[in-house]
Amino acid sequence: MAVVWLDILTPKQFWFFRQLAERLSSRGLGLVATSRAYEQVEPLLPGFRFARVAVIGGYGGGGLRDKLLRSVERTAKLLEFVAEFDCAVSSGSPEASRIAYGLAKPHILVSDTPHSPVNKLSAPLSSHVLTPWVIGKKPWLSYGVPPERIVLYKALDPVAWLKAFKPDRSKLDAFGLEVDGYVLVRSPEYQAAYLNRVGWRLDDYAQVLQLLQNVLNGLRLVVMPRYSEEIAFLKKALGMSAVVVERPVNDLSILFFSRLFIGGGGTMTQEAALLGVPTISFYPHSLPTVLKFLEKKGLVKHVRDMHDAVNKAGTVLRRIEDVKQACKRKASLLLNQMEDPTLKTAETVEKVISGG
Repeated sequence: MAVVWLDILTPKQFWFFRQLAERLSSRGLGLVATSRAYEQVEPLLPGFRFARVAVIGGYGGGGLRDKLLRSVERTAKLLEFVAEFDCAVSSGSPEASRIAYGLAKPHILVSDTPHSPVNKLSAPLSSHVLTPWVIGKKPWLSYGVPPERIVLYKALDPVAWLKAFKPDRSKLDAFGLEVDGYVLVRSPEYQAAYLNRVGWRLDDYAQVLQLLQNVLNGLRLVVMPRYSEEIAFLKKALGMSAVVVERPVNDLSILFFSRLFIGGGGTMTQEAALLGVPTISFYPHSLPTVLKFLEKKGLVKHVRDMHDAVNKAGTVLRRIEDVKQACKRKASLLLNQMEDPTLKTAETVEKVISGG
């Protein structure tokens, strides 16, 4: 039986690869799954189906030297653990792509972020690259990937798990929330290599969140941080006036039932937009291609910092009913037009293993 190795490094990758694992297993392929010691991912891992996920190595944090050191250490540990596999799949794991290349095994890269620095390492070593059609082949050609090895799917990545999602109001009880009674904010990935050079400061962030509360008109503020030091800081700064979510949430109901979503990252912003939740993205650079697509569809409003997000939130909330109805309609139409990207990924894996 052929064995596929999945390396799962982020929450988004957990959800995508969980769906992919189901498809691969149903096709008679064996699975080995790995992750790393990372507080955003580890709480989710018990929910991975079809394979036990082995936690190998750790996350390097915000510093470039520490990131490199953890990656070098993790590569050696993975090489010892992953003894036999026929194909590796990741969303930009330098360790998985390097090991596969070194052992003359194929590595398949599934990614909607060609701008990510890891692709300089992963893309050239990959036998195939799978990516959303809105990104196209051009960004990947710059990494030396042959055009015939780039596979496009007509979907955004969250479609893999959104099509089966069923909202559950009872999930709000743990946070003391009511449907449409709160605004949800997701912190940016400020320790990522592509963002940690913009001078992100937690005290500035907390002050802006306090300003945001002034325009909510009785709605509660719910903040979904990423790191333990951030959670502790925001709980102290915001006190009882806001709900600070302390652990990764394994259900999208808290997002689905929010009145407005304000996101500093990529995946939850896509999820919110595709679920029809009015969405504001605060992102310091030009939007990634997938978010630009959603912006053009009228499902995401882009601002470059949190101060602008506060002003935009006030504007949107003044006409929130009309905005929400329009977002629900557009999102439903768009979601129905998209395929499940894990289907094309599974087909590619089978093709690669068979030598096609």
